[in-house]
Amino acid sequence: MPGDDITIEVLKDIRREMRERFDAVDRRFDAVGRRFDAMDQRFDAMDQRFETMEERAELTSQRLHRATHRLATAAAEAATIAKNAATDAAETARAALAGQSRIELRVTDLESRVGRLETR
Repeated sequence: MPGDDITIEVLKDIRREMRERFDAVDRRFDAVGRRFDAMDQRFDAMDQRFETMEERAELTSQRLHRATHRLATAAAEAATIAKNAATDAAETARAALAGQSRIELRVTDLESRVGRLETR
């Protein structure tokens, strides 16, 4: 059965060739798999960086919120101080004007008395 030997040899060659091709395809898939693994590592590193950036942005936002609150409080206190200072200044001015009016009345009174004394 020489034909059977040739058939078996042809089938063995086909099987060997298929194994070689499958091995080549496996090597290519392995290379692609390594590339994907490298990409995954890069994406993981990027994810970590983004998480760090998000944490920093959140901290910055909290700090900004606190600073804004402190500025609003300081502005309100400054407005209160300014209002009180303006009220104090107005009261002082009123008192000064009232004092000046009393002085003017006394000066007028003294002038009239001096005028009467001079006419005698």
